Amino acid sequence: MKIQNLLLSLFLFSSVSFASGQDMTPKEPRWKQLSQAYGFICGQQASLELIGKKFPELDKDVKQSWFAFNSCALGESVKGVEAELLTELGEKWPEMKEKLATQMTDTVGKQEFTKEQARAFLADVKLRSKGELPEPIRAALLSAHPRFTKNPALEITEGWKQTFRTKDHPKAKGVDFSISFPASWSKREGNRPNIIQFFQSNAGHGPIMCSIMVKALPLPAGTILSKEDLKNFFQPNELKDMVSEGETLVDAKSIVLEGSPAGMIVSDVTKQRMDITLTTRTTQFVAIQGTSIIFIQFMIARMPDSKESLDDLQKQHLPTYRVIANSFVYNDKYK
Repeated sequence: MKIQNLLLSLFLFSSVSFASGQDMTPKEPRWKQLSQAYGFICGQQASLELIGKKFPELDKDVKQSWFAFNSCALGESVKGVEAELLTELGEKWPEMKEKLATQMTDTVGKQEFTKEQARAFLADVKLRSKGELPEPIRAALLSAHPRFTKNPALEITEGWKQTFRTKDHPKAKGVDFSISFPASWSKREGNRPNIIQFFQSNAGHGPIMCSIMVKALPLPAGTILSKEDLKNFFQPNELKDMVSEGETLVDAKSIVLEGSPAGMIVSDVTKQRMDITLTTRTTQFVAIQGTSIIFIQFMIARMPDSKESLDDLQKQHLPTYRVIANSFVYNDKYK
């Protein structure tokens, strides 16, 4: 039996399970997530101002710490946070903004601290500029960065990334690989047998969803797939046959992933839930390592009232998919 026939059922199952089985409902409203990050920044600013007043001789250090944070991507994100909170809360935001600033100033003003503690805080602010701050705060800030919102790939290329590794993961089938995502993307364990991890853009509130999946190949014991086998399997005319019934093929092409033949398949599907009809586009990067098949699946939906077509969304987000897929590394190759 051809390898294509052996793997076809696996691929069809993978596509359906991702589209119907994902659940990335955020744990908290976006406005709350952003307001917590904004409150954190208000507290930091109030502390810097208080240190400057209490210890004038530290004025230069205060300015250096302030500049280090506000000139990095996290500091640049604050304006994005404010703009998004204004959109989320409308006329309630100005009052809430003033209240947060006042609360933080009052809270910080009641604290007693020595000059050494002040120096330590200033050092902490500089470390925060490099990303050393609570993960939820970091994710919320980066997710509101104007440039990163438009192009999440920039977040990775500018060094704000998280790397997920499958080593010793029970669902990884013994395959040890790493892949990087923007630091602002939320993540959680997959809730299906072969889905290892889910990610979602904009700290769990964005339009892009991604799953990492590994399945065992139904191959006879001792079978070793050659590079030529893989090359033949990942030909466009073979990949086209992997689109399941009800889906529309958009594109299928051979690619190279981590130095080995691989495939990329793009397909659309329209489904109705209650009175809402959604059309989703799934972009899959597929690779084979040993006796396992690996899927990196991205999905984005077009809302009924959206002015953007799926082609528009694909053009906008494909560079991000490519940057993430290009970070894929088989760790065993570098031992």
